[in-house]
Amino acid sequence: MYHHITLFRLKPGVTLDRARAARENLSRLVETLPGVVQFTVTDNVAELNQGFTLVLFSMFESEQAHQICHRHPEYRRVGSELRQPVT
Repeated sequence: MYHHITLFRLKPGVTLDRARAARENLSRLVETLPGVVQFTVTDNVAELNQGFTLVLFSMFESEQAHQICHRHPEYRRVGSELRQPVT
């Protein structure tokens, strides 16, 4: 297994509904992308979070699966259309 962690800051004025929609769409990618075992988005509860309020825990079958996922058109679409506007 290959694990990857990404930290996010919500942009000012982003509604909770919009953040939830981005999270749900990212989570659905697990069902469609090869080699992805898990995407989990949760609150960053670290005391010294430096403004990073969300964390994405990703698990892949291998490092190669991780690289393929990040180049996959659907992953890029979700990132540009749904994630980037809120983080």
